[in-house]
Amino acid sequence: MPSQVLQKFVHMFRVNAGAKGPGDNPAGPNDKEKVDWLYSVLTILDGKAGALLAFDGLLVAAEALMYDKMAAQADFLHYASLLLILLTLAAALLCLFVAHMSYAFLGKIDLAVYSNAAEIDELARLAEARTRRLWAGWNLSVLSVFGFMALLIIFLFSSLCK
Repeated sequence: MPSQVLQKFVHMFRVNAGAKGPGDNPAGPNDKEKVDWLYSVLTILDGKAGALLAFDGLLVAAEALMYDKMAAQADFLHYASLLLILLTLAAALLCLFVAHMSYAFLGKIDLAVYSNAAEIDELARLAEARTRRLWAGWNLSVLSVFGFMALLIIFLFSSLCK
């Protein structure tokens, strides 16, 4: 069964071709159009992962500075800042696996069969998996940002109260 992202693309293609309802099935996209679209999705994911990776790098640098300042503070703040660094590094690691170069889908090509269905389906599954990794990395980064802001506020208030 084709992946969900590929099924949705075929559906959008048919609707744009003039399909009026479920019983009306104009021709779907050919293999080249599917592969081109999937590669464009993977390119977008790579770009987003690269940007998030750069942001995570800046966030780790800021958190490392805060970790240094928290060393003289209470143990809770010290360990919480260390946890934020690890959280951001986990987000960066997920981004690295989004941009990971792999051509395993080419192994699905059978030269005796003149069909690219297996390759296209594997490529679609790859796009879905990388989307999930990027989503998880983004969520970890957002969580780390909120944690960083909370610790910064706690640190500033504790410094003012001294």
